[in-house]
Amino acid sequence: MYTLLTICLVLHPQRIDESVLTTIKDNYGEKLHNMQRGDLSEFEACFSFACPKFLSPVPPSYDIQNKDGTSYREPFVAQLKVFMDEVRQQIMLPTIRSYLKLYKTMSIAKLATFLDRKEDAVVNYLLCFKHKMKNMVWIKGTSGLEGEFQSGSEVDFFIDKDMIHIADTKVAIRYGDFFIRQIHKFDELHRSIRALQI
Repeated sequence: MYTLLTICLVLHPQRIDESVLTTIKDNYGEKLHNMQRGDLSEFEACFSFACPKFLSPVPPSYDIQNKDGTSYREPFVAQLKVFMDEVRQQIMLPTIRSYLKLYKTMSIAKLATFLDRKEDAVVNYLLCFKHKMKNMVWIKGTSGLEGEFQSGSEVDFFIDKDMIHIADTKVAIRYGDFFIRQIHKFDELHRSIRALQI
């Protein structure tokens, strides 16, 4: 399970619990580093290790006899192919995210120079970034399927002509609420102890 979470954090970085992050860094640090560098074979190895190998997207065809006896691997191979296609689409996104964090405005040509790609390819990567970082977030309602799309990335941007305008949407951590809750718990505990008759 930590292996799949590691893959998810590489493809879509976000804040997670500190203890979980420590476990991932301790046990899967090398895999995490290799995937962050864009090592496709590491993605394939991690997914092959952790994915369910028995789920088929379609029912098996019992009419066709497989001569080499590998029909049991077909669901796994299909899952792996779809996953690796998705990884290839997103492989440049962590690098793009790191460059976007450094600037408030940047020309597409400058980003293309940094990435050593053509400008058209960079525009496609930016559109992919926008698309892949959108998540359906539930809003109040009767159905669990209702929601609105929100950006899951801490970096948001828009393109105006040949310029990329970047906005840092990272929300500062609110420590005050945590301390207030702890103070209330302490007060309640203090009242309970004083009420005890010894």
